[in-house]
This record gives sequence, C-alpha cells and structure tokens, in this order.
Amino acid sequence: MPPTAADLIRELPLGQLVDHQFFALTAKEEPLAWARETVRRLLHGQTDQDRIDDAVLVVTELLTNAIRHAGGPVSLTLDLYEKGVTVGIVDRGRDITALPADVASLLASLQDETRGEAGGGLPTSGRGLYLVSAFASGWGVEPAREGKVVTAAFCLAGSGA
Repeated sequence: MPPTAADLIRELPLGQLVDHQFFALTAKEEPLAWARETVRRLLHGQTDQDRIDDAVLVVTELLTNAIRHAGGPVSLTLDLYEKGVTVGIVDRGRDITALPADVASLLASLQDETRGEAGGGLPTSGRGLYLVSAFASGWGVEPAREGKVVTAAFCLAGSGA
C-alpha cells in the first residue's frame, strides 16, 4: 500500500507547516495551465528553478490523471513547509488499489505493456506515475471524503521558506 500524506510528512525532512493553500479547479477554464502557473508562483523564491519545474511536472501529471480517469470535481492542495512542499490532487475516484506502490511495480507494468507492442517501444501514455516517482521525493494515495487524494512531497534544497 502506498504511503499516506501523513506518512510522507513524517518520513521526509520537511519541517514545520508554514502555509496551506486549497484550490477548487472544477470551474477553471484551463485547469492545467492555471495549476502550473499557481505552483510556479507559490514556489517562486522557495527553491531553485529545477525543483519548481519538478513540482510543476508532477502536478500536471497528477491533475491530468484525475481529469482523464476520475471525472467530476478536482482540487489542488499545496502545503509549504520549512524545508519542503506537498501537493495533493483530490478527485472523485475511489479505487486506490489500482495505483502501484513503488517504482519497481511501475516499471514492471510498463514492461508488460511493451511486450505486446510491435517493435517493443514504450507506450505513449501510462507513464505519469513513473514520472511522479522519479521527480518527487515521495508520493502516496489515500481515501478522501470526496474520493481519493494523491499526494507528492518534495524536499526543497536551499529552501527559503
């Protein structure tokens, strides 16, 4: 079972909570563009540009998954800590068992998918959680009142928070 947001916060050196932001994205005309810009703005001055880009990529992947697979209302949370940040995407999906718990299972599922393809190339979709695992310091999923929340945590080297 993947870790919960509380597990990630306990396991990673994030420090004390400094700020909490919640955004309902359902009514946004361009939720992906809006979320990318908002994450960039809120993390500006908190860490280096590469780490901001990592967080933006992860939010984009999680939000795309939520819109594509869960439907219905989606929201974004951003919790800024002394030495890190967590981003959470809440959607109406209830099935948390379909999400792999680790990178090894993500890679195994990608290899299974490519075995049946001509030329053995990588699939053009289905790699979002691999990217989340590769760029976040940790991630997890847990049930939420509205459905489920997928949380990614980032340790921010040189954090100015």
